Amino acid sequence: MSVGDGREGKVRAALHGKGQLGGALAGLSLPRQIVHIALWPLLEQVMSFICASTSLYLATRMSTDGEVTEQIASGIGVTGYVMWLGFLMQGAVGMGATAIVSRMTGARKFGEGNYAANQAAVLGLLAGVLSAILMYLTAELLVTQALTLSPYAQQVALTYMHIGCWVAVFSGIVFAVNAALRGSGDTRTPFFIMLAVDGLNIIFSILFVKVFGLLIEGLAFGMIAGMAVAASILIGILVRRSIQMKHRLAGAELDAYTATQSATYVPPLYLRLRDLMPDLGCMGRILKIGLPQALEIGGIWLIQIYVLHVISSLGDAAVGAHNIAIRIESMSFLPGFAIGMAGATLVGQYLGSGSVRLALETIRKCVRYSVVFMGLMGVVFYAFPAFFAGIFASNSEGLLQATVPVVQVFLLVEPFYAAMLMLKMCLRGAGDTRRVMYVSYGCMGFFRVGCLFIWNLFWPETLSLVGIWLLFTVDLAVEYLVLNRLLCNLKWARRKV
Repeated sequence: MSVGDGREGKVRAALHGKGQLGGALAGLSLPRQIVHIALWPLLEQVMSFICASTSLYLATRMSTDGEVTEQIASGIGVTGYVMWLGFLMQGAVGMGATAIVSRMTGARKFGEGNYAANQAAVLGLLAGVLSAILMYLTAELLVTQALTLSPYAQQVALTYMHIGCWVAVFSGIVFAVNAALRGSGDTRTPFFIMLAVDGLNIIFSILFVKVFGLLIEGLAFGMIAGMAVAASILIGILVRRSIQMKHRLAGAELDAYTATQSATYVPPLYLRLRDLMPDLGCMGRILKIGLPQALEIGGIWLIQIYVLHVISSLGDAAVGAHNIAIRIESMSFLPGFAIGMAGATLVGQYLGSGSVRLALETIRKCVRYSVVFMGLMGVVFYAFPAFFAGIFASNSEGLLQATVPVVQVFLLVEPFYAAMLMLKMCLRGAGDTRRVMYVSYGCMGFFRVGCLFIWNLFWPETLSLVGIWLLFTVDLAVEYLVLNRLLCNLKWARRKV
């Protein structure tokens, strides 16, 4: 047994039986609970990575001309940042749903948790429609005015955006319901839903691009088709659960029924038609938790657009290399994000069950695990940069040369990114989204806007993509130190949701 496990045993002994979770988590040690929840999100992230990498791979193989490949990689790369804006409200709904459902599950208030999940689904749909309209209306302004791209790269980005933005209508429902399911401890169902999203995305994209020759348009249509089919499957699962639960309850209320079951029983989230009637009070409760994250991500988006604006002044090769580097780095993000999702869920459930000490122990373990996993990935990237860069940049020597040194910087980036990511996700799981927002604004605003602006203004000839990524590393390290200070004062544990 590790030292961490020994400390966990002492904490549980001091609680005299309190802080026990139900469902599949009942009776498991904290490390096993983390693994149990993180396994499916990890597989989900792996599939998502494969899907996104397939799209980028198809895009960079649309031409044998190295310069055209750089422009395509640049155009496709900026669409991720532009579409990021449109998904802000969906992220807010998802974060609020996770925090409330996990807290209610830990407190065994299942009726309230299921009601919040249904309201989150409705709110997710509304957020999706608004997101799609927002992305469509702002695409041309952002691509042509905010960034310095070649005409063909602009054309690629706009073609993809004007079609792909409508995926938000379906993703709004999927992301909100998946977030609620994870909050209840059910990470397997979201995995299979996202497996359908990504698997169908790959199939449809290859079909549209290779068979029908739609190229950039094919990538956008493939993304929409995959998400639409997956949303239909998810609704079907919820309807089936609704029929099953109606039979089990036999007219009783959910909490009254669960009171007659074992102490470890956790009912599945299910669809209730009467719970889909918009409730401004419940929706406001969800948004109260999620909006600070939306504002945080919105501020981060503006900061990243400025960073991309500076990078775009270095040429299409730099923008393409930046996008490829992010795609490669996301390999290390796979275990980190999965552990973070497990941490956010467990923190919410342990706080709901009345155990602040186990919630704190969860965060500490998640930080350690993620630093180990992502740090080791940084070592691998440093040792074999040309191999990873060549997956996407082999058609352009200039793109390959620009990407390799950035990949080597991951040796320094990954440990700090891992620790910072865990603290942010776990604190959000506790509902403390506002202070996380302040930290993001303060640190990223200082380093990625202030310092980069001064650097670009007075010493533009020394500006490089590698130097910008090293600046990111300093930002991540400072964010971690500030967040760790917030963790120690325990105000997050007293946050009401």
